[in-house]
Amino acid sequence: MAFETTAVLGAGVIGASWASLFLAAGKCVQVFDIDPEGEAKVRAYVDAAWPVLQDLGLVKNGGQIRFTPSLAAAVADADFIQENVPERIHIKHATFAEIEPYLKAGAIVASSASGLMVKEMQAGWQDPSRFILGHPFNPPYLIPLVELLGNEKTAPDVLSRAEDFYAEVGKVTIRLHKEVPGHVANRLQAALWREVLHLAQEGVASVE
Repeated sequence: MAFETTAVLGAGVIGASWASLFLAAGKCVQVFDIDPEGEAKVRAYVDAAWPVLQDLGLVKNGGQIRFTPSLAAAVADADFIQENVPERIHIKHATFAEIEPYLKAGAIVASSASGLMVKEMQAGWQDPSRFILGHPFNPPYLIPLVELLGNEKTAPDVLSRAEDFYAEVGKVTIRLHKEVPGHVANRLQAALWREVLHLAQEGVASVE
């Protein structure tokens, strides 16, 4: 199944960045956000990101973006959905419950969550088989890494198809084989940060 139509749920900084990248890749991008000024903010973000996307060679012809009045309208025809709503488990669960009846057969839903566990978020689904973690780094249109994670409840083809989609829009993916808080890259960053603080506190090097 081709990934021609995408949905971006939650259009804060992360969501607007994903929308910019998907649009540059020539996708139809359907965006939903509860902010009444969300459309203006996303369009301004896209305009600011576009020159960089062009410089990176990521801009293709044919993309279009539209803003929908509801979550259901955003996901109804989407092949790939990137979810970016606030990282509060009750908000995630409410979002998943609202969109699940309207998902296209075979559609994949990837969450950008950095602090929540997949097994926690799966509790918001009747059928979590097509839901995965697709954790980016900020801003997603510029930093190529995406961390992917499913588990025993994930359908066999979902991670490989998600890898294909992300590669198509210019991303580099790694798979996590076991779930841990903070995933992989955040944990490595945290370890480096702790060592930086230690070296500064011990007088080995100045902060500067």
